[in-house]
Parts: sequence; C-alpha cells; structure tokens
Amino acid sequence: MSTPGVESKALPGKTMSRLLRWMILFVLLGATLSLGGMIWSGWNEVTRALARLGILLLVGTAVVASLAYVIRFLRWHLALRCLGHLVPQRINLAIYLSGLALTTSPGKLGETIRSLFLRPFGVPVAKSLGAFLADRLSDVVGVCLLGAVAGLLARGTLNVASLVLGGVLAGSFVFRGLVRTPWMFDRAMAIAGRWGLAPGRVAVEALAYWAQIWTLRKAILFALMASLAYGIQAAVFSTLCNALQLPMQPPVALEIFVNATLFGAASMVPGGLGTMEASLVLQLMGHGIQKADAVAIAIATRCVTLWCGVFIGLIAFARICLRAEPKAPSLT
Repeated sequence: MSTPGVESKALPGKTMSRLLRWMILFVLLGATLSLGGMIWSGWNEVTRALARLGILLLVGTAVVASLAYVIRFLRWHLALRCLGHLVPQRINLAIYLSGLALTTSPGKLGETIRSLFLRPFGVPVAKSLGAFLADRLSDVVGVCLLGAVAGLLARGTLNVASLVLGGVLAGSFVFRGLVRTPWMFDRAMAIAGRWGLAPGRVAVEALAYWAQIWTLRKAILFALMASLAYGIQAAVFSTLCNALQLPMQPPVALEIFVNATLFGAASMVPGGLGTMEASLVLQLMGHGIQKADAVAIAIATRCVTLWCGVFIGLIAFARICLRAEPKAPSLT
C-alpha cells in the first residue's frame, strides 16, 4: 500500500491543505504571545541574556531535546502494537510527528489528529484514542515520578509531585477496574446508543482500549519512558542555566522544570503557553536569579523543548499534505 494513497483516503488534499494553513496560523499566534511576553519582560535585557547563550548552544540543546520525541514515539508505537496493530514504523513516525504541530492545544487534544491518518491502516479511531489516553496519562505519571526523585535528591523529602504520583496511579487503576467491569461498559454503551451519540460510543470504546493497555507492567514501562523523555528536557534546562553561570544544582533545576511542567498542564492553557514560562521565571527568581536571566532561560527552554517540536510537527504534517495532493496529469 503506497503512502500517498493511504493519506489521500484519510483526508482530501484540499482539506489537509486548509488544516495546514490553520495550523500555521495557530502556531504563529502562540509564537506571537511568547514574543509579547519577551517584550513585556524587557527586550534589551532578555536579548542580551539570549546572546550570551549563543546560537550553537541553542541548536545543540534543541537536537538533544528532540531525542525525547523519539522515546515518546517508541512508546506510541508500542501502545498500538499492544492493541494488535503494527503500522509500518516510518509511516507511523511521520503520523506521530505530525501530531506535534498541535501539541499547544488544550491537553494536547489536537494531537488526536493522528487518528485520521491511522484509519487507512486499519486502526479504528477508538483504538488510537485509547493509545492517546495511555500516552497522556503515562506523561503525567512520568513527570510526577521525576518530580518525586528530584525532591528526594534536593531535600531528601517527599514533595507535592510525590503525592500527585500516588494519587494518579491509584486513581487510574481504580478507574481501570470500573471500565473493565462488563455491566459498567455495557451500560455506558447503551446510554450512548439510546441517545444516538456516536462520539459517546467511540469514547466508551476508547476507554476500554485504554484499560487494555494500562496494565501494571505497561503502565510502569510507559511511565519510565516518559520520565526519560522529560528527564532529557529537564537536563537541557539545567544545561541552559549552567551556560548563564546561574547557581543551580541539577536536582533543583529538575524540580523547577517538573513543577513548571505540571503547573502548565494543570492550567489547561493551550500548551501551557505563558503559564509554564511564568512558573519557570518565578521559581528561578525565587532562587535569586535576575529577572532578565530568568526570562531568557524560560524562553530558550521553551524554544528548544516546545517550539522545536511544533516546527518538526509542521514539517511532518506538510509532507503528508503534499503527498495527499492530487498529482497533475502527465503531458507525455
């Protein structure tokens, strides 16, 4: 099966081109908001701090931070395999990366656009959504695990991340037990069917597939992969702090990054735009860092860990769009 044919079945070429234009506008809006925050914080001071970091360091850290997407893709690929679908790895990688273009949507729900591209490969929407739920939940668990480790290393005590970790893990398995209860599943499907709610039936099925993935062994594996992915990005944050010669021990930097990530996610602001940056700045200033340096570190961190991924996603989505465009008839 050729890739162009597959993608053209997923969405018409014109529709995909329209989506790409909206994606670009969406990304530009987010970038404009970040730039506005930079100007508001003091353009001259922040640009001087960014200049001290240097373009080579920013490019290098962007490359290192992008390794997190490789780990997260492997987790995604494994989740689909757990549901009985072996999508060709190269094509699945392109589909996964295309979702990163909408990672700045609330709760990263825009990344579910992958479901449209997976349908021609025989992956029902409910199954890809189930994989998405496992993907997002393991991110939360993995980040909380990182935060718990950081708290132990920094102060030798448990912190809020530890409590959230325990609550999320326990709650997820209690909920899994409810989802896997036959009468609960049948009743939810019946209610959705009675009201003619096709999306509701898909949502119930997605929860069932999530429960199929979310065994203790796989939950631990997925969470460890998430911890590794976000740990790489936290290490990048620590490296940027060291580049500006800020007095920041790695465990402290790790805890700051985790706290900001969790705060950005809890805010439900698309991509944590503004909220995660503000959290990074306030925490850094709380450790005695000058405001301009703190803002520069926050902006640089988000550029190499967020906007670089969004840019990669746009490239991947654009390639899918181009392959879906109908080819002009040959004149020869």
